[in-house]
Amino acid sequence: MTLRHLAPLGALLLALTLTACDSNSNEPTDLRLDLSATVDGAAFAAGQPFAVNGTTGQLDIAQLYLSGITLLHEDGREIAILAETPITVRAQDENEAEIQHTVTEQYVFANAAAGLSPVSLGEVPSGRYTGLRFLLGVDGLDNRIAPGDAPDDHPLAPKDPSMHWNWNAGYVFLRFDGLLDIDGDGTVDPSTGTPRDAASGQWRMHVGGGTNAQTVTLNQPFELSGGAMEDLQMEVDLAAFVSGLDFSDASDRWCMTGGCQDVVDTVKGNASSAFTVLGVQ
Repeated sequence: MTLRHLAPLGALLLALTLTACDSNSNEPTDLRLDLSATVDGAAFAAGQPFAVNGTTGQLDIAQLYLSGITLLHEDGREIAILAETPITVRAQDENEAEIQHTVTEQYVFANAAAGLSPVSLGEVPSGRYTGLRFLLGVDGLDNRIAPGDAPDDHPLAPKDPSMHWNWNAGYVFLRFDGLLDIDGDGTVDPSTGTPRDAASGQWRMHVGGGTNAQTVTLNQPFELSGGAMEDLQMEVDLAAFVSGLDFSDASDRWCMTGGCQDVVDTVKGNASSAFTVLGVQ
């Protein structure tokens, strides 16, 4: 066979190869969210001291909720991630009347102190994305459910320690419990006295309430290949949430949402800078 005859055969093989690649790109991606926690540029570990706002701190509890996860496709589509299995539970409406409510959102409960594992987001279209959007918090009627009605393995089910106040107040969506160095000797101080005691190392930040749920948009491109399981790797810098707070002020060290809106607003304002998309693997 001459080269003249081989050329069409080579072109055919190339076309078949490209067609196979194109068909693969049309297949959905089985996507997982792989969230990792850091502090001050290092991997977070519960009970381990780290530098924060010019002092030394440690967190024994670090938990948060993400919801409303939406992938932003380069063609303009917004791919909303919904729960694989919705649940119907009791809730209270705005008049505090008990109703039945179906939770359809995909929630991610991140317990950084206990270690984080990838969370399945289900099948999504493959292709190039310009970023993603999500809510730091629990919003709407989802924030007024009876947690005890949720299955044990559901993200909104009761947690230990609790991430829920009551039906009216709803969920805590960001919880920090730890200690701070108050006397400036480089070592965290013990939890003594009463909350906001000037000499106590107690550090508490429980942020919640539907009006304080914060939308985060990350304009960081990534690409999903079809026909495979892939992990969307994202990092959350826990120390970034409290950037700008003055821990020499006891009121900045102890915030349970009520009566400390300035601290809550600082945390909300820092939310977008706390998260980073690292890529897809």
